[in-house]
Amino acid sequence: MKKILFSLLIIIAMGLNSKAQIMSTSSTLGPGHFSLGIEPGIYATGGVDFNLFLHGGIGLTSNADLSMKLGLLGNAVYVGGDVEFALSKRFSIAAGAHNHGVFGLDFTALATLPLGPARLYSGLDSDLNFITNNDLQAALWVPLGLELPLKRQMIFYFETEINLTPAGSSFIGSGLSFLF
Repeated sequence: MKKILFSLLIIIAMGLNSKAQIMSTSSTLGPGHFSLGIEPGIYATGGVDFNLFLHGGIGLTSNADLSMKLGLLGNAVYVGGDVEFALSKRFSIAAGAHNHGVFGLDFTALATLPLGPARLYSGLDSDLNFITNNDLQAALWVPLGLELPLKRQMIFYFETEINLTPAGSSFIGSGLSFLF
């Protein structure tokens, strides 16, 4: 538990603006296992903004993992991370931090529904951004995604995040994740 709290504090201290993207179901990586992924995506808010995300994660315990995200092609570099806790086989919560020109905190709750080999995931994804002079901006999305295993250690993701607030952007993307 101390390692999990320490990892979360490191992420927050790193100063990890937020835009939606999850690329994860409610399951977590096992201890010592890790993943690497790539996800091109498009944000839509009055125009189109393309980004390319690189994802990485490592299992901390049997029900917690740490993930990091790097967005490279948008109007500003996105750096973020979170710790996800599996509450059960089909439900999880995550908390983390990000920076995309503005520092913010992330909170996510996900549910996963198995559909044969595929898994459908959805829930709520929220950000609390610290704009300037102690101004806060809240954003809320409904993620809807599909995870489809292509091979034993390769997963295809397709996801959209439906924006519910004026502060956010809707998102659509797909990508691959490799498990080790």
